Amino acid sequence: MVFQRAFLFLVLLCVTVMVNGQPGDVRPRYQQFLLQHVRERMPIQNCELEMTTLPRNSVTCKKTNTFILAKPELVIPICNSGGTNTHSNLFQSTKPFIVVICQREENMLPNCKYKGKSSTRYVTIACDRGFPVHYDGDVDIGTTDGK
Repeated sequence: MVFQRAFLFLVLLCVTVMVNGQPGDVRPRYQQFLLQHVRERMPIQNCELEMTTLPRNSVTCKKTNTFILAKPELVIPICNSGGTNTHSNLFQSTKPFIVVICQREENMLPNCKYKGKSSTRYVTIACDRGFPVHYDGDVDIGTTDGK
């Protein structure tokens, strides 16, 4: 009985251990968010290349994806002082970000075609214990290039 309690305590400790500042159970979701939605730089012409790095099923290509053009250190604050809590765990940025939106033009695997556009938007993200884990949407405040 004592062994079981000690084992359970160690398991719980491992789940909540901090890795590079993130709780252990938040880290995979935070890393996935960064992979799917954050780029320091990205021209709109890179949509096809960037979209091939994202997970997709074997039947269709992802219809659209938005990339925030910023370093992760500039996105994390949205979950705290740099964002306004809009609902439950959703936070809208208090400052606008330039984003690249990659929109599917053709849905033919394995060579899906995408067109990108760039605009300035307030982004809304879901946060877990101070770290972004899901891109929920945005508010467009102006197109910067593309059509």
